[in-house]
Parts: sequence; structure tokens; C-alpha cells
Amino acid sequence: MVVLKAESEWGYAPPPQTPYSIISNIPGWDMLKGIRDGDMAPLAKVVHIYPRLSPTHYVRTLAGGVAKAVGLEGKGCMVYLDPVMWKYTASHVSHQQRRQFAISPNKLIFKAVDVAGHRLYAVLFEPEHTKALMLSWGTPGIGLSIRGAEQLLDKIDTLTEVPFENADAPPKPTWTPEGPSHELLRRRIVELLQHGAIDPQKVQCRSNDVFLYPSGMGAVFTAKNLLQEYRPGFVNVELGIVFHNTHELLHEESPGGWKHAPKVDKQGIDDLEAWLESQKSKGSGATFVIVEYPGNPTLDTPDLPRLKQLSEKYGFVFIVDDTLSSFGNVDVLAQSDLLLTSLTKSFSGRSDVLGGSIVLNPLSPHYAELSKRFAASHHNQLFAADAEVLLSNSQDYFERTSRLNDNARAMAEFLGKTIGQPDSPVVNVQYPSLLPSKANYDAFKRRSTPELPTPGYGCLLTVEFDSVETARAFYDRCGFYPSPHLGGHVTIMLAYNMFMFGKDKDEAAALRPCGVKEESVRISAGLEDAQDLLDTLQDALNVAIEVKKGSKTQ
Repeated sequence: MVVLKAESEWGYAPPPQTPYSIISNIPGWDMLKGIRDGDMAPLAKVVHIYPRLSPTHYVRTLAGGVAKAVGLEGKGCMVYLDPVMWKYTASHVSHQQRRQFAISPNKLIFKAVDVAGHRLYAVLFEPEHTKALMLSWGTPGIGLSIRGAEQLLDKIDTLTEVPFENADAPPKPTWTPEGPSHELLRRRIVELLQHGAIDPQKVQCRSNDVFLYPSGMGAVFTAKNLLQEYRPGFVNVELGIVFHNTHELLHEESPGGWKHAPKVDKQGIDDLEAWLESQKSKGSGATFVIVEYPGNPTLDTPDLPRLKQLSEKYGFVFIVDDTLSSFGNVDVLAQSDLLLTSLTKSFSGRSDVLGGSIVLNPLSPHYAELSKRFAASHHNQLFAADAEVLLSNSQDYFERTSRLNDNARAMAEFLGKTIGQPDSPVVNVQYPSLLPSKANYDAFKRRSTPELPTPGYGCLLTVEFDSVETARAFYDRCGFYPSPHLGGHVTIMLAYNMFMFGKDKDEAAALRPCGVKEESVRISAGLEDAQDLLDTLQDALNVAIEVKKGSKTQ
């Protein structure tokens, strides 16, 4: 019996450790809850972390160099290639969602500098206001990457300040140049979308239909802004349970209104249709509807054909995020107007780079207009070094996808078989193949090919326990890496629901009927031996069982 244990020290990434590592080892349910509730002290000791959560490594060093160069050494500093972040951050820090940490935008200082041919837009602030700005770095997903900052740091001696008169009219951006890997990466994505297609005639995309971003959230942020201009004044609709940053962004940044339809079952879609009909009678409607396939962390799968029909009937843009299922497993471009993917996850699989993509469906009724608008407005923010790593990492994509599918399904079925056993603390396992919505997923599984003989259900599962106490006992014992992220080379776990949705008690209560429960642990399969994963689960379950027995005797 092999029980896995985190090989790295507290706050460090699993091997191989590099400055670009995006997984950490941050154990402890109660410590994670403390961070959620505002205790940031533990994060000060973290070396490796998901880089959208906070500027890390070279990014922090570069930002400090910028602050010093403009005469503001010691202030907090965030740097971007896109001047939109000045306006966004000013709005963000004063938003009511910042609650007691909200500050006036006049407490921010905006500076522009040029470094090695790259114009950077800096947002500077007093360190005491960090909590007002934290999500402004992570949610839009367009902060400088670690490799990008490393490249610019090497030429920091070229830094010059760029004068401007008004922050509302920033100096013109330069962006970052593409390299050969950008076009090869676009072609790689098209190749994967066409591979094993259910009906090849419905997958007609080409490389110029693929748009690349510095992160998956960067793709969400850009698409949201562009579609609001395309269909102004309508409501942004979030269907099902989506990635928490997507949820936060749409909740806060939907000028025409925001609607969350949290269930994707038949009744949930019936309710959405009724709402769309009522909006139509008022001369209103949806700008877009975004859904994850499957949901995160509920893993339920929506009825895509019905949603596509609704999009055609009511005119909204239908966005499908296939990050969790991944390109190799499902063929859903034809069911969407716009396919959105975080390349950071299973596509890359090495946990050492961020990236995102949007693919426009040439068969969409919106294609002509969206293609024109995306082409006109798109500016590259994915550094060439990151594109090269994404492309290189994807070369063993099929092999990794098969292993991730097998490992996740093995864990899900192992945990599922414990339900109902005497003293078992497990009451539910959320995984696409084990849920009532399995048929919706199976309808779009790709055809078998030599590269991937058995397309599967992805890397992610969520296990629900009978109490917070047993969930905590399992989490604190389990030898998987406790960290944000999924789709990496090692198995990762996170008390995701507690951490992301537990602070707001009203929100937590509203999401419980949708399967988002605090007494759960989200697990992302890695590439380890399947039996080692099962042994590790059993070891943690044994501790949770003892806690359950103890609670019965009290």
C-alpha cells in the first residue's frame, strides 16, 4: 500500500519546482478558512501559488522596480499591458463588493512606463489598501505573466516614464509581439477540435478563428467586454455553477444587468426560457449566456442542443466553457457560438504556465459580426515565451488526457462505492459519469481514435461528506497537494466550496440546493499510479470514519 504525501515543503510547489510553478502545498482546512475570512498572514510565507491570485516572483520584482523608477518606492504596484486596467481598477476598488475594504479611486496612482519596447500601465497604492485591489489582479486575468516579467526585468535598465495628461486618456499601448509559436498554438487547438469530431462538417474553424489570451479569465474578461458592445443594454446570464472568478466578474461588471440561473437540469432551463420570453416581451433579453461543460465544482452537464436552440430563438450569444471536459473528450464547438477554454489546465498539464483561448464557430449566426469585431479589437498579451511553453506542453496531450480520465474515474467510482456502507462519511460523489446528467455529456463525447481510444469525463470530481467535521478530517489527512488549480501533473485537492462560497452565508445557503456544499472536497486527478491514489483516499477516509464514529458516541 502506497499512501502519497506532499513532497514539497509548506508553501512550495511539487517537483519539478521552478519560478513558474503554479501549484503550492498549503495544508489545513482551518488555515484555508482563515485566509477566506481575511487572515492574509499565511500567504506571506507562500513561495509558489497560482499567479492570478497575487503577483509572484519576477512580477513582484518588476513591479517594485517600476515603483522605484517613478519615485514611489515602497508602494504596492500592479503592472499591465492593457490600459483598460486603469479604469477597471478605479471602479473595482470602490465597488460595494469590497465592503469594508473599499477605497476611493483617488487613492490610486497611475503611471505609464516603457521597458524593452513594452508599455506598462502601473497601478500604485498604499500597501494598507491591498485587500481592495487583490481581486483586481486576479479576476480580469490580464496581469503580466511570470515569464513576461522575467523578460522585461532583464532589460530594466531601459525603463523610462511615459508622460500623459489624463488617466482617462492613457498613452497608446504597445502590447507584446507574437512569435512563431502563437500561430502553431492556434493550429494545435484547431487540430484538437477537429480530431475525433462527431461530424467533421460541423467543425469548420481555422486558425484565424482562434484568439489567444494570457489566461482563461483573460478570455472571459475580453469576451464579456466585446459582447457587451455587440449587444448593448442586455443582461449577462450565468447558467449553472461556473468558475468563481467568472461568477465574480459577471456579478460586478454587467452594466446591462446580471442574472444567475444556478441549475442546469430541465426545470432550470425551463425557468431560463420563461425568463427569456418575459424579457422579449419587454424588448430586452440576454447579451450572452455562459455555461461550463461540465460545471465547476458540481460536474453536472447541461443540455447543449436545447440551449443552442434558445440562443437562436432569442438572439443571445451562447458561450460554452469546456475547460473541465477538455478538447480531447468532448466535441462541443458546433453547439456554441463561442468556445472558451483555460489552456492552463489539462491542455498544458504541467502546472507551469497560464493561457486561454476563444474559438469562434464559423457556423454560428453571429460569426460574421463576431469575427470582424474580434479581429479588429484583439491585441496580443500572451508573451511569446508562454506561447512556446503551452505549445510544447501540449505535445503529450492525448497521453495525459487518457491518464487523467482514468485516474479521476477510478477515484470517483472508488468513493462512490463507499456510499451507504456502515460508518462511511461519504454521501455523494459529483463526477459526470455518476450523475443524472450523464446522457448530456455522452451525447458529445468524441469518437474513438488511436490517439485517444476512450474519450472520458475529465480530471475533476467533488466528494461530499456527511459533515464539515468529517470533510475536515479527510482534507487534513489526505496526502494530495492542497492548492488552487486543476488538470496538473499531480493530484490536487481544495476545500473549494468552503473557501470560495462559504464566507457569504446567504450565498452559501442559496447554492446548497444546487449541490455546492461546504462539507465537500474538490479533487483534480494527476498522473500518479491509480492504485496509489486509491490507497491515499482510503488512508484519509479511515481518519474521517473515526471522526464520524467519535461524533456518534458523544
